[in-house]
Amino acid sequence: MINIHDQILPVGTQIGVYEIKGAAIVSPFDITYRAWNHHLKEPVKIQEYFPYEFAVRASDGLRVEPKSPEDKENFDYGLKAFLDQAEMLTHVEHPNIVIYENSLSFNGTAYLIMSTRQGAPLSKLIQSEAVFSETELKFILVSILNALQRIHENKMVHGGIQPAAIFLGKDGEPMLTNFAAARLVIAARTTQFSDELASGYAPAEQYEPENVPGPAADFYALGATMFACITHHQPIAAPGRVVALSQGEPDPMGSISAAASVPYSAELLQVIDWMIQPEYSCRPQSAGEILTLLKSGQTSDSAESSPAKQAITEVVNRNPIVKNTLGIGVMAGIVVLVTYGLWFEKKPAELVDDKQGTVASQPLFQRNPGKTTVTPGIKEDQSATPSIVVQSNPEFDSEIVLEPEQELEQIGLEAPLKTKADAVLIKKHLVSAEKAYKLGHFTTPSRDNAYKYYQMVLATEPNNAEARAGLQKIVDRYVQFIEKAKTEGKLNMVKLYLQRAESVLPEDPKLQNIRKELAAQ
Repeated sequence: MINIHDQILPVGTQIGVYEIKGAAIVSPFDITYRAWNHHLKEPVKIQEYFPYEFAVRASDGLRVEPKSPEDKENFDYGLKAFLDQAEMLTHVEHPNIVIYENSLSFNGTAYLIMSTRQGAPLSKLIQSEAVFSETELKFILVSILNALQRIHENKMVHGGIQPAAIFLGKDGEPMLTNFAAARLVIAARTTQFSDELASGYAPAEQYEPENVPGPAADFYALGATMFACITHHQPIAAPGRVVALSQGEPDPMGSISAAASVPYSAELLQVIDWMIQPEYSCRPQSAGEILTLLKSGQTSDSAESSPAKQAITEVVNRNPIVKNTLGIGVMAGIVVLVTYGLWFEKKPAELVDDKQGTVASQPLFQRNPGKTTVTPGIKEDQSATPSIVVQSNPEFDSEIVLEPEQELEQIGLEAPLKTKADAVLIKKHLVSAEKAYKLGHFTTPSRDNAYKYYQMVLATEPNNAEARAGLQKIVDRYVQFIEKAKTEGKLNMVKLYLQRAESVLPEDPKLQNIRKELAAQ
């Protein structure tokens, strides 16, 4: 019998401009690889559609094909679901959603290319017994709710939120990863559907294979994740809760807002209780409802109840709990937690079977030095400019704050500067540009994009090599988007990407050739 691990692409395999460097995650429906983008000279992750139950690697070692003619229908059905999800993800830009750079149809299957970042999954911090302050929990909750709002606007759900699907970057930014909607569509046609659900985090309605998950399914999973952050225990599986309630017994999970020993505010705990209601209709139906309640609770405890808060009151019993205050910045606190998580276990990324979507717990690549933002209060749907420059310690993978004199020594600029202050400012702009680039903010939004920061560097030092290389990197990424849009016949997207690229480097030869091709057409 062929083992699924025998189907992994060998190191060195070329997929277009990407080179496979090793396997990171093996699941029953896909294989995720570490890889290198030779065009942009950066590490990436590649998710390959490979439903093991009805697919096999061809004799050439590259192609993927149905195991038998009878499996072709299921194989093609799953491939379409995989590509549909990839199409949506590659066109969504949000600071709290991992960047999905491209998708390819190749070798009889499909590949989804993702960016990489240093950090740790939320699951690792929960396992390490890390204690989250209320402000940190709200920061994570609001960040992911903002991401879900964008996803739901695109008529899609995540489908598999759990602690392992929320990645905390070394800059403290929460990122939503490991989208499971397509995987569940494929699993529904196999005998492994229930195994694919994350027990304790999947709502009861997801256990029905024919059910199409709605936004409230994601809210249940996110609420259960917050429950795990607070209690450090896996939530009770939803079917068991439903059975107990149907038999007139108490909810085995209880109400977290009724636990007097939990040191969090009543508002936060009631929001979580609302999100994890067993009945779909009893949960919030949009991210906006939850965000409105959280913001109203933050601004004034004496404010009149909003419609969302009134809805909670109908479902959850109120029980005042003393609020927890935070004396340090939320981002700094999360960075400390992430750093602790990285220290907790130092070993290379492992190859794992992933029936419940658990992501690799170790960073796949060593990236540029990290950075952090100290931001009080609840994070809005925007990206803040980093205010502290930090450097990775290669021995301990910890964070070291640099003094201005140390920063100057490490900048390595080609041309002399007038003052040390200029050097520090340039370094700050370069860090901000790199962060914006990683978030997919190439030329938009206007207040926070990589092009803006590189231009600010060049205004101080016109010959700065890193800033000039950054502008070229932005153009090359847009060229990549243009080529993908051309293959899909999306002329409007081609023109949009071309316009944005030309605003960066209008004389770039590649852009001029594309413009000539469009004129000829």
